[in-house]
Amino acid sequence: MTRESVSKEKLFGSLDFQSLRSDPDFKEDSVREMIILPILRELGYQQDDIVRSKTLSHPFLKIGSKKRAINLIPDYCLKVENTFAWVLDAKAPDQSVLDGEHVEQVYSYATHPEIRSTYFAICNGIEFVVFRRESTNEPVLQFSVDEIEHSWGRLSMLLSPGSFQVGKAIDRKST
Repeated sequence: MTRESVSKEKLFGSLDFQSLRSDPDFKEDSVREMIILPILRELGYQQDDIVRSKTLSHPFLKIGSKKRAINLIPDYCLKVENTFAWVLDAKAPDQSVLDGEHVEQVYSYATHPEIRSTYFAICNGIEFVVFRRESTNEPVLQFSVDEIEHSWGRLSMLLSPGSFQVGKAIDRKST
């Protein structure tokens, strides 16, 4: 069960967000380890529900008469009740979370036949953005990670495991 609120100190310790963009050693792998993993754990995901670097083979690509093997590899595929619920991709702090190519990349993961998730997200350590698969031109949630406390309730409502569980969704509608 996720909390209604969370502090950035609890999630990230004394991490200095102001220096992330200019720190040449803080790259995509640091974003995964120091930013994304604490968020996923606080949202309520257990180790078995966090699938890292899953290879997704694209079943449809054919150029002329030749089949071309194309593999997609999202950073994170999050499972709820053994079903993929959403995907999340990490970027380095100097990469924009709203860059069209990045959004298209993660959208391709979300629409893949093995995933078919409603939501997908991108985090560069500075910003976190969530999109609905059906509406990629406008994020449903965007916030500065440095101010995560102000968006935690909405983030939790959209992406915590409980928000995807069918029984809980029905219970929420009936109350």
